Amino acid sequence: MAKEENLGDEGPLRVLKWDQGLFKQITRGFRFPLEWDARYPGQNQIAADAPPGYITLFEDFFL
Repeated sequence: MAKEENLGDEGPLRVLKWDQGLFKQITRGFRFPLEWDARYPGQNQIAADAPPGYITLFEDFFL
């Protein structure tokens, strides 16, 4: 996904800035159980697009 400038506190949610490689590194490194069914979002999805029953986790929390 493309990076987007931080639009500040009043702007829309930022586009995801990590890639699938970092996603896999985090899910393996923190030993996410397979039953969690962690998913990397699809193209053009934002944090608010998590499917029902899922939560959004942000890269900065892990790094």
